[in-house]
Amino acid sequence: MPTLRPIDQWFLNEVLPFEARFVSAARRLLRNPDDAYDLVQEVFTRLFVLEGWADIANPRAYVLRMLRNLAIERIRRSQIVEFQHLADIEELNLIDDGPDPYRVASAQEQVQRIWAVLESVPPEYRTVLIQRRFEDEPLSALAREMGMSVSTLEKRLARALYLLNEGLRTQEASQAPESFTLPDGNRKFL
Repeated sequence: MPTLRPIDQWFLNEVLPFEARFVSAARRLLRNPDDAYDLVQEVFTRLFVLEGWADIANPRAYVLRMLRNLAIERIRRSQIVEFQHLADIEELNLIDDGPDPYRVASAQEQVQRIWAVLESVPPEYRTVLIQRRFEDEPLSALAREMGMSVSTLEKRLARALYLLNEGLRTQEASQAPESFTLPDGNRKFL
């Protein structure tokens, strides 16, 4: 029968009898049974390579302190890993699918222009366009509500769209610059 080394005897007498308590303490620290058991095994491994094991006055308290310190180290490492994941995500250069501020402002300006032009469209056409295109009312229900045939309603809708497009074109033409200055100082006429 092989003889036990002094450290083995010390471990069997002073540390191993408290293994269940160590696992319980580790479970409270890590809140995961598998990680707790691994942590206790890591402490045991470190004890076997420790040079001053014979000088430890209270092995149970020493192991509990090691469990606490290693648990804190693991928690810190896991938080660093999470930050590392964030850094990795930033490196992916994910593109935001949302509109940029310029597009938002441009869309708001365009909506204002459309409403301004809609004000100039005759009311009988404007009402049909707004209720059909913006409020998404079905043609048949809208025709019943307005007391006209679906064919008449479709013609008014087509006329309203034409008037809206013409109004927007006229508005854009009036806002377009007639000329602009080139970087070399010359004027360019359109």
